[in-house]
Amino acid sequence: MSASFAISAGALEEAITERDKSVVIDAGGVLGLAKQLKTDDKHGLSDAELAGAALEARQNAFGRNEFEYPPPKSFLQLCAAAFNDLTIQILCVAALISLGIGAGVRSHREEYGYLEGIAIVVVVCFVVFLQAGIDYSKELKFRQLNSVKDNYAVKVVRGGVARAVTAGEVLVGDLVELVAGDKVPADGIFVEGSKFKANEAAMTGEPIDIGKDAEKDPFLLSGTSISEGSGRFLVTCVGSRSQWGVILKTLIVEPSSTPLQDRLDVLVVTVGNFGIGAAVLTFLASMIRWIANGADGKGWDGLKVLEFMINSVTIVVVAIPEGLPLAITLGLAFAMRKMMMDQNLVRRLEACETMGSATQLNADKTGTLTQNRMTVTDGWFGGAQYDAMPPRDASDAFAAMLAESCCVNSDANLAKDSEKGVVDHIGSKTECALLQLVEDLRAAGAGGMAASDGFAYVGIREAHEVAQRYHFTSARKRMSTAIANPGGNGTRLHCKGASEIVVKMCSKMMKTDGSVVDFKQADLAAANEAITAMASTGLRTLCVAYVDLNASPSALPEEPPEDNLTLLGIVGIKDPIRPETAEAVRLLRGAGVVVRMVTGDNVLTAQAIAKEAGILVEGDGGLVLEGPAFRKMSQKEKESVATKIRVLARSSPADKLTLCNLQKSLGEVVSVTGDGTNDAPALKDADVGFALGIAGTEIAKEACDIVILDDNIQSMAKAVLWGRNVFQSIRKFLQFQLVVNVVAVSLNFISACAGIEELPLAAVPLLWVNMIMDSLGALALATEPPSPKLMDRKPFGRSAPLVNKEMWRNIIVMSAYQLVVCLVLLFAGEDLLNLHGTGDHHYVVLRLNSVIFNSFVMMQVFSEINARKMSELNVFENIHKSPVFVSIIVLTVATQVAFIEGVGRSVVGPAIGFMNLTGTEWLVSIIIGAIALPVGLAARLMPLRWFPGKTDEQADKEAQDAARAAQDAAATAAENEALSDGDVRVSISDARRRWKKAKTFVNAYTALTAPMTVQLAMSRKGSRGSRLVVDEGDGETDDFGLGISSGIKPKSL
Repeated sequence: MSASFAISAGALEEAITERDKSVVIDAGGVLGLAKQLKTDDKHGLSDAELAGAALEARQNAFGRNEFEYPPPKSFLQLCAAAFNDLTIQILCVAALISLGIGAGVRSHREEYGYLEGIAIVVVVCFVVFLQAGIDYSKELKFRQLNSVKDNYAVKVVRGGVARAVTAGEVLVGDLVELVAGDKVPADGIFVEGSKFKANEAAMTGEPIDIGKDAEKDPFLLSGTSISEGSGRFLVTCVGSRSQWGVILKTLIVEPSSTPLQDRLDVLVVTVGNFGIGAAVLTFLASMIRWIANGADGKGWDGLKVLEFMINSVTIVVVAIPEGLPLAITLGLAFAMRKMMMDQNLVRRLEACETMGSATQLNADKTGTLTQNRMTVTDGWFGGAQYDAMPPRDASDAFAAMLAESCCVNSDANLAKDSEKGVVDHIGSKTECALLQLVEDLRAAGAGGMAASDGFAYVGIREAHEVAQRYHFTSARKRMSTAIANPGGNGTRLHCKGASEIVVKMCSKMMKTDGSVVDFKQADLAAANEAITAMASTGLRTLCVAYVDLNASPSALPEEPPEDNLTLLGIVGIKDPIRPETAEAVRLLRGAGVVVRMVTGDNVLTAQAIAKEAGILVEGDGGLVLEGPAFRKMSQKEKESVATKIRVLARSSPADKLTLCNLQKSLGEVVSVTGDGTNDAPALKDADVGFALGIAGTEIAKEACDIVILDDNIQSMAKAVLWGRNVFQSIRKFLQFQLVVNVVAVSLNFISACAGIEELPLAAVPLLWVNMIMDSLGALALATEPPSPKLMDRKPFGRSAPLVNKEMWRNIIVMSAYQLVVCLVLLFAGEDLLNLHGTGDHHYVVLRLNSVIFNSFVMMQVFSEINARKMSELNVFENIHKSPVFVSIIVLTVATQVAFIEGVGRSVVGPAIGFMNLTGTEWLVSIIIGAIALPVGLAARLMPLRWFPGKTDEQADKEAQDAARAAQDAAATAAENEALSDGDVRVSISDARRRWKKAKTFVNAYTALTAPMTVQLAMSRKGSRGSRLVVDEGDGETDDFGLGISSGIKPKSL
């Protein structure tokens, strides 16, 4: 037991864990427990308990509300994991054998034969340390982002005033207010509430809503959510002592693989298939030459076989592009961090990718398109229209009744922000507007409300205890609260809600002089005219009414008796459109994303806002529908309008879900925004679900993919931009890596076949190239900021190939240039560089290989710059805004200079395959590398029809045609008959016939090699702390756009 408190943290934790009510009973109930915790069950913690030594003592005794995750893997653990790569292990073993022979055999020792083995081990260690360092940094970034997800806004009562704090600031002893949709931030004991139910599925797995009260079940558990009603609870356990904290101690929060990562796994194996084939053929060609030389009496040097094996294994290391998963991991981590700065909290990684393909955005109006800072500007009271608030002729009786209805029938609160000098709105912004109207009534001297430093609503609520509350639902579109009738026996029920619905329930009307009269048909017609007039100017209308009942509050039924209401008035609430909304909508429309408003507001209000926002534009064929009309349509009718709707007014969350699923069935990539608990199904079913961070409930945030922290549609436009940038970055890196793969593997293979013993790219230079290609290349190209031009193109589409026609054009032209240059140097370099007579044959070959190696690296440096743009001509555009890219290019060149001139001048260089170069040879290498820039420019100017593959547009059209064909086939299956071979005659050119035969051979080859490549790829990816997830068979996507089978597909989990 703490010296400062009458009860210990351990006793409270045990009481919650065991659901032991005796602790509360022994303390004297909730009131007694509150005293033991030095708090109050009505006013919460006092200001004295929230400062200085008292606050420190409370935190020391009970802890902070911060969750403890298991520590991440250490740098050394990641290094150890990296050494589990099978190819790295084979290289190290071979290098150690080479080292032993080189050091043990005198003839090899005198020629420094042991240095190659040492160099291979050193380079492997350097690559492993670099990979581990990047992985360690990546893991820390993800954990930082995960910690943000644990913090959200919570409403607490402190010193009798409702305040908004973050979940991390909640203390033991706090009095927390919760309403339906809120997440419980800590463990605690029920204090008071109405129809208060919690969904504890997150803790127990049981999806049943559990009623909370002081008698049966007073325990609220952190991590659960409130499914119905409203109430207060006293916090007893926080952080690691809470039930959710105990569970989190055992969890390791690892980001799961995304669809794009799964597709890249398949691509890794597909590329690796051909790399392994080239490695095997290179080894065989070298062995055949070795056997032939031995038979001719040139000796049987067994160390050569070891060298052949090292070179072949190195080719496998280079050929299996394990840097692809690293590139997307870095790209996603970079995008998540930048999106956080743009007010987008990414909860699920795949949303970063999918958002770049989004074609439909179904957005809420309130808060997303508008400022969600509501003010009552107009009203219809007692049969008269008022354009200024409060009504100037309101009597005290009328003002008092209106104030009572606005204050009692509300869960919202106001709070003064003394620093900013403004009033903060906590809870429903609509209800806050009504509370602000009450303040204006008091300021005008109406209603007999006493002046005070606090808000008027606080005193009114204290004077009228809530007996029963019927919360707002999307089906009822209204909220009612019952209190004991202040005028005598019985109950008074206050009601507010959608104007056109509540006004029809009224039979009487209170005039502004306080008198009550019958509400006639003429009055109803006048009220509807007022609703239409206010809505047509973009105002949200709300009807306020009440009824006095003879029944006692305890005798009220489950369904509210909302008949024969007395109308107090209809208010017009202005929620100004955000200044940036129109520009954001314009950007999204230009990017091929159809924006529509899905709102519960009156159709006239919605239409006015949609026009102002640029959603509803004359001539684009956009439709304006109401939810009830949409629900009555047949399935065919709904499909025909699903993508044409621009405004869906008076809609329910069920309408939003239906619309979302309809659009998905039509092949669209759908994003949805939502703020309410009932929006959760649509948020989950959408390809990307956006929850509003300010207005959204915690259940909506749990169901979504991205939380928009500022509730702003401009943040969604930025999410689209970043989503496209992730996909584009992967393509840039893929294009760059495939060029290096093709040239490096082909060069060594051709050299081996030509009988060249000393391959131009030996093991250590190849490992260095692999580091440039994988780790540094991924870091450079995956962290480039997005270009605004990405918003000028259409969405990538669900089935866009990873390598499209534009990329094939660049890959083929750049690979051809690099390979031709290297082969010319290999076979004619001695003459071109005038190396004759400079030394013996070994010296000349070594010098020539050094020039080839250096030229090859220089070409990759400029190829990396080329990879920044797929089809745009200026590859240097905004390069100054990419400091990471520029730094890595400079680092690569500086390291290459040090490698060639530093290591090359020592005895190590010649032993591992290169030496230092002359100034002329450096100039030749740089010029050869720089020529890659005009070659890349020429490639981008070539017609696409000359090259294989598919454009994004072709792939998207094929996917949509396939989706429509599948729908048509399902609808008319009984009528369709399969065509016989004789029904179709197609003339195929010789080129197409040869390509078909080639595809057949390639498919057979991949089917044969895939199992072996999968094992190697698993080993390589496992060394990066992740796993390869693939199945045998052909996937749905053709990521090369060539119709070639990879023999595997992403695993169906």
